[in-house]
Amino acid sequence: MGLRQRLARIFPLLAYHHVLMGVCSVIIILLSVLLAGCTTSNGMRNIYLVSLKYRNGSISTPSDPAFINPGIAEKVYNVSQPRNTTILEVRAGYMGLCLTQSDGAQFCSNNAAALASMVKDQGYGSNVTADPLNLIWIAKNFKETIVFDGLIFVAVVATFICLLALGTFPGWHEEVDETGSEREVKPFPSRPVSQAALGLSSLGFIFALISILWQHINSSAAGTMAESLTYGAIESHVGTAAMILGWAAVACLGIVTLALLVMIMSISLLRRLTDGE
Repeated sequence: MGLRQRLARIFPLLAYHHVLMGVCSVIIILLSVLLAGCTTSNGMRNIYLVSLKYRNGSISTPSDPAFINPGIAEKVYNVSQPRNTTILEVRAGYMGLCLTQSDGAQFCSNNAAALASMVKDQGYGSNVTADPLNLIWIAKNFKETIVFDGLIFVAVVATFICLLALGTFPGWHEEVDETGSEREVKPFPSRPVSQAALGLSSLGFIFALISILWQHINSSAAGTMAESLTYGAIESHVGTAAMILGWAAVACLGIVTLALLVMIMSISLLRRLTDGE
């Protein structure tokens, strides 16, 4: 028994569009997980765009002729002390914030005011001592004024509709030919539906690409500016998991778009060759 026959027995109903539907499902999952980052402390806290953390140890004054007031760096660093009354880190996602306290406790919420109130209610004192450099407020402004998740939602919706359109494609089925023998055939999908699926996947790819590129640039820039404006008292990190999820979704959308384009062009070529005969 050949390889094709073995695969046909294992996957009797698997067709080209089924693979694309699976890729579309993966895209929706990736983007949904990316959007849900920092909404809960159970695993989702590791999916963040940027993290701001109070630096441990001393800081060094920049040796730059443009740095006119070197004393300000030490003053800002002294404000961020002592460690025993300070939250350690704040992470920002598309829809939530997560903080880590000095005692190791971790909390996540989509409401920055709720996080700040919780820190004060647990006996950390006023805003100044609980969060000396206002990392919660900085992360909140980053999430609300710099981050924009609307394009990702559009990409998710476009991919879902594309998935539904692919579900209407005809699959393999058996027919009896003129000689009375059975054979497997697969009709061509509807041209308007194929073009609609291509348009939707292209739309999702463009919006996802713009959004993830925007996410990457803004997260890096915001982290760098936070470090510079606090003279090194804060260290920032761009979320690796969020970047991987975003760029993986963009790559998968590109694969779906290219695959649909190749399919439409191939069907068009076969129809022209058939009509020519």
